[in-house]
Parts: sequence; C-alpha cells; structure tokens
Amino acid sequence: MNNASNMKMMTYQEKQARAADKRQGILSFLAAGEVYTTVNIAARVMRCSARSAIRTLNALISETELKSETLLVQSRKVQIFGITPHGLVLAGAIDGPYFEIGRTNSSYVPHHLATQTARLAAEAVGWKGWQPGRTLHKLGFLKVPDALGTRPDGLKIAIEIERHAKTKKRYEEILSLHLQEMSKKSWAEVHYLVAPELLQPLQNIFQRIETIPVKGERVPLEQKHRDRFKFFSLADWPPTKGE
Repeated sequence: MNNASNMKMMTYQEKQARAADKRQGILSFLAAGEVYTTVNIAARVMRCSARSAIRTLNALISETELKSETLLVQSRKVQIFGITPHGLVLAGAIDGPYFEIGRTNSSYVPHHLATQTARLAAEAVGWKGWQPGRTLHKLGFLKVPDALGTRPDGLKIAIEIERHAKTKKRYEEILSLHLQEMSKKSWAEVHYLVAPELLQPLQNIFQRIETIPVKGERVPLEQKHRDRFKFFSLADWPPTKGE
C-alpha cells in the first residue's frame, strides 16, 4: 500500500501527528550538524515521497524555520534547504550551525550530500550516535573526519568521504594523525568511502606507504596499522557484518 492510500485511511488526528513527525524529523536531522540538504534526502529522512517532502519543506520555509537556495552544482541546478536560527531553537539545538543564503560553497555540496547518504545508510542498519564533521571541530582532534558513527557492535568508526585522490605525501600525514587519534581511542577504525573507480587506486596508494611522520620523525607503518583503514564503494557501505 502506497503513502497516498495510507494517508486516506488515517484519521485527522493521525494525519496531524504524521505531519508533525515529518517536520520534527527533518528539523532534528538538520540541527544535528547537517545544516542543509536536498528534497530527495529530506524525503528519506521523513520517510515519504519527494512530492510530500517538498510540501513539508515549503511549509517550514513559510514559517521561517528553513531557508532555500538554488546553486549551480557540477553544471546543474540543485535546490538546497537549510535550517535557520529559529528552526534550531525549535529543534532544541540553540547553538548549532545554521544555514545562510550565499554562504554555501557549491563545489562542496556533492561531498556534503554523500556524507548524508552514508549517514542514512548506516542508521538504517543500526548505527548510532552519528556526528557530522562540522560538529567535531571544537573537540580538538588532530584530524577531523567527515563524520563519526558507532556500529551496532559498539565500535566507533571515523568516516572519510574521498571524492578525489590526494598525494601519497598527504596520505602519509593523514594516516599519522588518524593513528594518533586511534591511540587515544577517539575511534577504532577509519572507513574510506569512495567512487568505484577510486577504490583500488586508493588502496594501492595506502599499500605503498612504508613510513609516516610522527613528531618530526619517520615511523615505520606496520600491517596492524594498515588494517585499521578500510575501503568501500559508497554504494556498498556499510557492510552487513562488522568488517
């Protein structure tokens, strides 16, 4: 039975409760450090059709809880919806980051949306405590990942969305910082989520790294260190089992 049929069978009170649940769901999602998103991702958050989602988003705009902006992203127009300070207050996140028209870097939008896609995929299989990267900067990590999440088995994982390859030297520095954070038990593993064509090349770069910089010295990288870094196609993550 589709959503339209379900709505027809609901009482007025049930429809009102469902509408309130959708509104609170998207506000809570954006207030949790996500800040802005698109209609399609909002529909997944609210568990409804894109058509229903746009109605809810527009209603929130009319009540000044959200703002909207259309950006040119990779040669196509993308409409994004972001939370306002008023929306943050209603979501119970007074000091959280909020959306400002004209302040979004369009080149970063695909990365931001990929991270949200990963979040929804993880939460769908029981991951908890998701923290977007922009909420982690104030915590003093040597390397701020794109997100942190906790697997159903309790293992905390750092998430890195890698859309473009970096130099081997830069990866040596990144590995060092991640491993130092892992030694402090900030997280247990790092999962790199990439486009399919980057999956093997990125693993090859990591396998070629023999030493990493630590406090001005070069320290050998052992297999037990490499084993802390996992590589996945974004579409295939997270795996259904722990690995």
